Amino acid sequence: MRQFLLATLFALAPSAFAGTPLPDAPHIVVAGQGKVTAKPDSARLSFEFESRAAQPLQAKKAVDQGVNRLLEALSGFGIADEDIEAGGLQASEDVDYTDSGKRVSNGYEASRTVTVLLKQIDRLNDLIDAGLASGATGFRNLVFESTRAAELRAEAKRKAIQHARDQASDTAGAFGTALGPVYSIDSATSQVEFGYRAQMLDSVTVTGSSTAGRYIQPTVEYAENVRAVFELKR
Repeated sequence: MRQFLLATLFALAPSAFAGTPLPDAPHIVVAGQGKVTAKPDSARLSFEFESRAAQPLQAKKAVDQGVNRLLEALSGFGIADEDIEAGGLQASEDVDYTDSGKRVSNGYEASRTVTVLLKQIDRLNDLIDAGLASGATGFRNLVFESTRAAELRAEAKRKAIQHARDQASDTAGAFGTALGPVYSIDSATSQVEFGYRAQMLDSVTVTGSSTAGRYIQPTVEYAENVRAVFELKR
């Protein structure tokens, strides 16, 4: 009876386990989480190029020239082709309408985005300067990463599995029973989170200025979650 009540308690309590295969025998359902925090060693960001002209071809040529200047500059940062995305292009006419419904053209707009993965994180300020100097109208989506992401995720998953096993063993023991074999495992989700530490990147002089650009360097946290069902020994 004790084992049946234990199995019922853990099979019905967490709604998050809906859809997880459950055995007919006494069992326990647990969730484990593992986290690994690392110092980032790379940064990914996107440079935006925009131009307006009387004709669409002129607008396109202007953004292409800016992108080409940036691509030439990237060779000085040791950035491989596979770490650059520069394939997109958008072009359209900017149109307004008067109160009477008359169509008024304001010219043509063209835009391109270049996304870059920089693996020399101490040169981030240099890269931003180079992008803006090449004609980029701005940049966005600055994300700090680790080149050891796959390794760190694997370590986080091992911790999640151990956490789930420890929870199951401790809870079963508290109810006076023992853990049996694993019935099912569901590797649920992966997450990457960013925190901030009071640590600065090396100061780099901004092009054409005596002002040093400094950036707070975040920590990157890789989290893995796993759900598991263990049978209980009778």
